[in-house]
Amino acid sequence: MYKLHLDRELSKDVFISSSKETIEWVVNAIANIVVADGVIEKHEFVALQEAIGLLKDKEEIHALMDRVKKKEIIEIRAIKINDELAIKVFFYLAAIAVIDGELKKSEAEMLKKCGKCMGLEDDLVKAVIVFARG
Repeated sequence: MYKLHLDRELSKDVFISSSKETIEWVVNAIANIVVADGVIEKHEFVALQEAIGLLKDKEEIHALMDRVKKKEIIEIRAIKINDELAIKVFFYLAAIAVIDGELKKSEAEMLKKCGKCMGLEDDLVKAVIVFARG
């Protein structure tokens, strides 16, 4: 029997060899998941702190926090990320989306978009979303 769980840990170590573009994409995806439902749960601030930890520039941090305060969703585009990292990031985003115990429609749609932008298979994206809905 297999056990599927949503990993809530995404450390800097995962991104050691990643480009600045990849890190920025992940940070923006995290912020989008956090604000997707229009409500920022206190538990979601942990994910934002982790996202901030990936940024090196104070201006980038301030811009991110300003965007989150305004609950703005930034357009994310397709990105080339290796499959292993894409899956880790996707599961991490799914864990953030359900951190309040519920996967809202807006969060599920944002997850689908993120999965598609990373080039993940539709079946994987759908299976994770179904699992996240409980």
